[in-house]
Amino acid sequence: MPSLTPKTNVLGFSNAYHLLRRTTYNITKAKITEFSTKTPTEAIMALFTFTTPNPPSPLNNIGETIIPTAANSTITDTQATANNVRNDLYWWLYSALKDPSAQHKIAFFLHLLFITDDNTSFWTNYDYKELLRFHVNGSLKDLAVRVTQNPRMLTYLNNNVNQNTSPNQNYAREFLELFTILKGPQIATGNYTNYTETDVQQAARVLTGFSLTSAIHLDKTARLTSLDPVTSLPRGEVKINRHDTGNKTFTGAFGGQIITGGTTEATIKDELQNFVNMIFNQDETAKAYCRRIYRYFVGREITTEIETDIIVPLATALKADNYNILPTLATLLKSKHFYDEEDAIVGDQIIGSLVRNPVELYLHMFSLLNLQMPLYSANPSAIHSLMNVVNTYSSNAGMPIFRPQSVNGYSGYSSSPNYDKNWITTSSLRIRYTNTIDYLINGLTYNGFNFKLNNAAFVKDSGYFSNPGNADILVTEFLQMMFVEVPDGDRYNYFKTIFLNNLSPTNWLNEWNNYINTGVITNVKIPIDRLLKAIIKSPEFQII
Repeated sequence: MPSLTPKTNVLGFSNAYHLLRRTTYNITKAKITEFSTKTPTEAIMALFTFTTPNPPSPLNNIGETIIPTAANSTITDTQATANNVRNDLYWWLYSALKDPSAQHKIAFFLHLLFITDDNTSFWTNYDYKELLRFHVNGSLKDLAVRVTQNPRMLTYLNNNVNQNTSPNQNYAREFLELFTILKGPQIATGNYTNYTETDVQQAARVLTGFSLTSAIHLDKTARLTSLDPVTSLPRGEVKINRHDTGNKTFTGAFGGQIITGGTTEATIKDELQNFVNMIFNQDETAKAYCRRIYRYFVGREITTEIETDIIVPLATALKADNYNILPTLATLLKSKHFYDEEDAIVGDQIIGSLVRNPVELYLHMFSLLNLQMPLYSANPSAIHSLMNVVNTYSSNAGMPIFRPQSVNGYSGYSSSPNYDKNWITTSSLRIRYTNTIDYLINGLTYNGFNFKLNNAAFVKDSGYFSNPGNADILVTEFLQMMFVEVPDGDRYNYFKTIFLNNLSPTNWLNEWNNYINTGVITNVKIPIDRLLKAIIKSPEFQII
């Protein structure tokens, strides 16, 4: 039976790899080996130690800071970077790749909870991403309050035009339906169990007047005149004359609660806080978040037993912790259930049960195979170009990064019942197989830097391979490093046959020794590259 009983012994290689696949974009064999000696508690402590990205904000192509922030309000940007570039995304992807912690993986999860898109200026997009990163070790309730006042969100879902004389329900509706408590079964016209159409109308009244002045809040520099005192990030404003100051009466879904209307900036903000408190006081809100945590980090299927024994106790704890996400997530990631150690067949249900999303596919490949790249500050143009490749192919594979297809998000996270299986379609699979490792084996040169996988040198110099001259050991250790588990029988022989390609194991040993003695790489490069192409383009590498 599923339970949250903690796993207390050391992880070992397989479980360490499982934990890292689910929580980070940065995986190396050295890191897997390091974590294999840790207990889950020790591993989670390391993964939940967060640091600021380096550099702390995006650069232009010649290394100048392009976004004024509260910490660094003066920028140069002699290139006058156009406001429609995506340097904030490229910086975010580079930071995620270099981040040894779970910070960016959790931040992207928060993006799924409070969806916007990157369709405005890069500085506004940056502010939204930083708001998410700030709340990685904070409260979902606090994030709900702050994201409501975030300039990107205000414009994305039109709350900037929601006013007492002409209410706009768009944000209020999505706040209930997609961001917090979610719809339950429709039990009557306009009644979705967890809330009703009347509640949407009352919520929209609460949210009137939370707006912005475009010339200030959407301006690169002027936006710094309106900062949240806790996050030091830009926020919108309260327009008192556009707020509905009347009391708001909610339905029985919320116990008939009446929220007193505010008449000053302070009391209007209190009204927003009371509204958020009302929603987050509902048990179903906590359960909805825990189901989403489960599907993101553990598995798509939530059985009756998992609902009762995992979701409900997690939700109770999340609510008791004021919706601080890390304690609840730590409980889940330390549990025997997460490592599928609750029955006689270990690892048959959870480990390897999720499809890698396109971002994970690329960033995991980069880090596992030690793709060399310059420091971002040294050659930002090259990094921007490489990360644009990731962005382009991820978008073509069904995951336009920070530009979801709709406010419902990405099909791999929002479309039931298949969820992550939706990452695999006939068109996306072709992109996954043809637009990944081949490019990096051939090499991509940007601004003088050649992004190229030198796989033979990686085998020789990484220290990850105990006996490269032995074909069986080399193939096994590659499969161990790249797959959830090493296949056996015919499947193992398939990869070995591709590697040797009619070469005998003795011939391979001779070729390897010749490479070590002479440095001539050709005869070992071809088989290793061939093996890695087969690995990356296999069904096994598509799962985590």
